[in-house]
Amino acid sequence: MDILFIDTAGRVQNKTELMEELAKIIRVIRKIDSLSPHHCLLTLDATTGQNALSQVEIFKEMAEISGLIVTKLDGSAKGGILLSLAEKFGLPVHAIGVGEKIEDLQSFEAQEFAKSLMGVEK
Repeated sequence: MDILFIDTAGRVQNKTELMEELAKIIRVIRKIDSLSPHHCLLTLDATTGQNALSQVEIFKEMAEISGLIVTKLDGSAKGGILLSLAEKFGLPVHAIGVGEKIEDLQSFEAQEFAKSLMGVEK
């Protein structure tokens, strides 16, 4: 397999035993390929606000997160949390979700996002 998706829904970062299970999965995978995971993306809900910082911190420690996908940028969440995440962790944002359909997942374009966040016309 080239890609492995692990859905950690319900694995709240403050549940130590669940986070340890995630770390164990990675250890088992490394027995097959010591360089794994090659990339590990964390999907965050933009509406969680500052809680996203602790999510990234804990998941980065347990799963060596290499990038982010940020969803729910279509409603009241304006995406300002991306600025805090970029400043604190320096992780690339690969995609953003602006709706509920697969077509609503878009590549992240930093300049376009910054202009939109600040209300500047393109």
